[in-house]
Amino acid sequence: MSRRQVAQSLLVAIAAPSASYAEVTDETNTFAMEGSAYVIPDIPPLPAVPSAGSTIPDSTANSLQETQTATDEVNISIPISKLQSESLGVELSDVVFRTNRRVFINSVLPSSVGAQYNIKPKYVIVSINGLSAERTNARGVAQMIGDVKKSNAQSLDFVFRDGSFKDQLKDLSATKEATTQVAPAGDTTQRNQDGSIRIGVEKSQDEQKLTVTQLIPPKMCKRGATIDDLLEISYVGSVLESGQIFDGSAVKINGEVIPGRGGDVSVFFVLGKQPFGQFPPGWDVGLSGMCVGERRRVVIPPVLAYGSEGIPRRRIPPNATLVYDVSLVSINGLAMPQ
Repeated sequence: MSRRQVAQSLLVAIAAPSASYAEVTDETNTFAMEGSAYVIPDIPPLPAVPSAGSTIPDSTANSLQETQTATDEVNISIPISKLQSESLGVELSDVVFRTNRRVFINSVLPSSVGAQYNIKPKYVIVSINGLSAERTNARGVAQMIGDVKKSNAQSLDFVFRDGSFKDQLKDLSATKEATTQVAPAGDTTQRNQDGSIRIGVEKSQDEQKLTVTQLIPPKMCKRGATIDDLLEISYVGSVLESGQIFDGSAVKINGEVIPGRGGDVSVFFVLGKQPFGQFPPGWDVGLSGMCVGERRRVVIPPVLAYGSEGIPRRRIPPNATLVYDVSLVSINGLAMPQ
């Protein structure tokens, strides 16, 4: 066997080990020099998702309750009595992209009930009185509103999405997290132009949300990361459902350094312009606005990770939710806070 064949066989053995015995460990602090900006303080991992029938420990439940979550969802409740003699006064429109459909507020009449209750243009309608409105069109939403008005309900309860998620990422703190729904639950069946179902692509999905938590705030920040910035990051990735580490900028597999990494503790990529499949698309969302010296935890749902296929060779199962703890080392080669 040639030296090249030996090297290739070793690469395969290390990069794609058997799941039955391979252990992936984060070695960031081992590789980094003491006092280096790459050294990561001890941060407790996110608890793995409990299996069916199990319960969340009280300590974990309490810590989750203490976390303040910012969301781009807006709740507005309008008494039905207000709509008996006055019009809601909103114009609905819808937009369709592939199998996803969104109904949004196109305009609001001044002095109408909608305006009085602070409904605003561009709000996306998530649900009406607990029923999802994310799989129907504008006519369907109008019908849902009419049905509520004719029922015995005391109020018309809207949940909107206001599109403020990026602004929330600019205002994270160590006790606050931001979350946004990136895909609604329900049917994701792909159809032909005539409405018939495309063969082999009839599917459904659970509600999928992306969450960003600030683990370590930056010492100073006047400029956050934006699209086209070259980011240098140190990170470790794990599977939420199992807690298993599957990747990182400085990981070892069964105690061996991954060939080609050269002992590096960081990687470079361009925000919003990364090659498809190299890193999950959720990075482009969750790292927006990040500052040098900041560390975030980004929980990425399957739709913005590796989907229904996963990456078995990298120990990412199908429909896995991924957790990345990421430190921003530099922006466009500048490691000083900006």
